[in-house]
Amino acid sequence: MDDIKILLFSKKRNVFCDYAEAIMKSNFKNGEVVSIRGNAGDKLDDGLHWYQPEYIISFVSPWIIPKSVLASAKKAAINFHPGSPDYPGTGCYNFALYENSKKYGVTVHHMEETVDTGKIIMTSYFDISPFETVETLKLKSMNHLLYCFEKILSCISCNKPLPVSDEAWARKPFTRKEMEELFEIDLTNDKKEDIENKLRAAEYSGSDGAFITLFGHKFYYSQEKDNASLSWRK
Repeated sequence: MDDIKILLFSKKRNVFCDYAEAIMKSNFKNGEVVSIRGNAGDKLDDGLHWYQPEYIISFVSPWIIPKSVLASAKKAAINFHPGSPDYPGTGCYNFALYENSKKYGVTVHHMEETVDTGKIIMTSYFDISPFETVETLKLKSMNHLLYCFEKILSCISCNKPLPVSDEAWARKPFTRKEMEELFEIDLTNDKKEDIENKLRAAEYSGSDGAFITLFGHKFYYSQEKDNASLSWRK
């Protein structure tokens, strides 16, 4: 498809998004690929719906793509979600580790106005190790997501129909509020296993970690090597 137009949304300064962009451009050397990259909180151009590409592709995008932009895609708007159909929405890695899930995966799906609700195109699964962390789970997920990315781009470049999965989302998408609530430890009601799972699920780069609330202040749990300590932040 030499005259194809594609809008690719992804994160800035993310090596996996670098790979995705490179894969995309190598597959469509004669096409028009517009790569839009940003960080959480960045404003998205309101005029993008005028571009009217054949495909809109979101690969770990920091944005929720507006309905007007999604509707401008002539053939499909596709999202690559770093979680299985059991974990739509925000905090997919965290909830999987908290729930001690034995299996995880990634999901490719058509985009709708509501995040992670569109019909599923394909999935790719793998086992979760007992020693898994958020960081290692993310690394495995990104590798599987790139595998799916190449599969889907191959279909598009050969003008073949997209795959159709018989899987469906298992629940409503998790929200950021639910993820933040997951990190709060209730010393009165949480069992030892719940606390251990919350600590595991909340420990990753960029996170303050799990916390308790006392007298209106949050006390964050930090783990450095073999020494555990509570650090206070207003």
